Formats: sequence, C-alpha cells, structure tokens
Amino acid sequence: MHQKVKITVGLVIAIIAIATLSGCANHTVTPRYKQADGYQYLERKITDNYYMLEIVSKNKATLHTNSLTQASTLTEQLGFDWFIIVEHNNADNQPPNKYSIEIRMGKGVKP
Repeated sequence: MHQKVKITVGLVIAIIAIATLSGCANHTVTPRYKQADGYQYLERKITDNYYMLEIVSKNKATLHTNSLTQASTLTEQLGFDWFIIVEHNNADNQPPNKYSIEIRMGKGVKP
C-alpha cells in the first residue's frame, strides 16, 4: 500500500510539472500579410491611435506610395481625421521590397 502512495504522489507531481511547463510554452502566432491592390501589408497595433505598418511589393518604386495609401486607409477605417509618420525604415535597410512606417492618428486639428 505504501508503494501505491509513492507512485500516486509521483504521478501527481509529474502532472503538475508538465502542466506548469506547458503554460510557459511560446504561443507566438506568425502575423499574416493582407492583400491590397498591387502590394501586401501588415498592421500591428501599438496603442489605439498608434500603428506600425509593413508594406511588401514586387515593385520597389511604389513602396513609399503604398505605405501612404495604406496609412490613409487605416486612418479612415478607424475614424480618425489625420495621421503623421512617426518613424520610417528606409527600404534600402529592409529586405528586398519591404518598407515599414509607424503612424500616429488623431482627430481634429493636426499638430
């Protein structure tokens, strides 16, 4: 009987350890790019009015224009009046045909 208690206690400890470790597993979801007219984009929400946009296009010459188009579309969809580019990553420093911008959006008078 004493042997059964040791085995049971050992199993309970093992189950608790497995459950605890499985909670620590990384459940990162790979972001999916959405398709737009001639390019793909990824939106990452930082705060309610602050977003990071990544634009990927076959045509490197249109990356900047596509990023402005997507920023404008997102601003309108979320009900804001204007956006400003807070930061941008030059396409030359990014993988081929990729451009990133961070925008802040607002309502009313633009600062």
